[in-house]
Amino acid sequence: MFVGGGKTGDGAKAVLDVVSNAADLEVKNFRYSQVGDPDFQWEVTADRARYMKKNEEVHLEHVAVRLVSKAGRVYHMIGDRGVLDNGTGDMEITGNVVVDSDRGERLETEILRYRAAEKKVRTDGNVKMYRENMRLSGKGMTFTLEKNEMVLSSNVKAVISNVSLFY
Repeated sequence: MFVGGGKTGDGAKAVLDVVSNAADLEVKNFRYSQVGDPDFQWEVTADRARYMKKNEEVHLEHVAVRLVSKAGRVYHMIGDRGVLDNGTGDMEITGNVVVDSDRGERLETEILRYRAAEKKVRTDGNVKMYRENMRLSGKGMTFTLEKNEMVLSSNVKAVISNVSLFY
C-alpha cells in the first residue's frame, strides 16, 4: 500500500488519508479500478471506505461507480452506501440509488446488487426508469449487462409519449 501526500498552494494536502477504527483499515477518498474484465471496466469511488478483512468486504460511504462496457456504453451509479466483496467482486449499493446512462436513461431505486459471476444487476425493491418520452415503474428488476436487457418483475406501469402507432 502506498500512502503519500503532495503540496498545493494552500499548504499540505493528503492524497490518501488512512485512519484506524473498528475496521481493519479505513480510507478517505477511496478509489478502486477494475480493468481485468475484457467486457467491462469499473471505477468505484467513495468518500470513505472501511476494509473488513474477516469478511473480505469493503464498506463504502457516498459511493459512485462508473462502468464502461466493451461496446463503449457508460453508466454512472451513485448511492449513500455500498459493500464490495473483495473475494467475488460482487457489490451492493443502497440508499437513494441513481443510475444514469450515456443515452439519457435514468433508473432510481433504494438498493442494487451486482453479481460479478452472472454479470447481472438486481433489485427486489421499487424501480423507476426514465428515458426521453418514456417513464416505467415496477417492483423488482434484473439487468443483464452482457445482453443489455432489463426485465421488470411485477407491478409494471409505463407511460410512453409521442407514440405514432395509431396515426
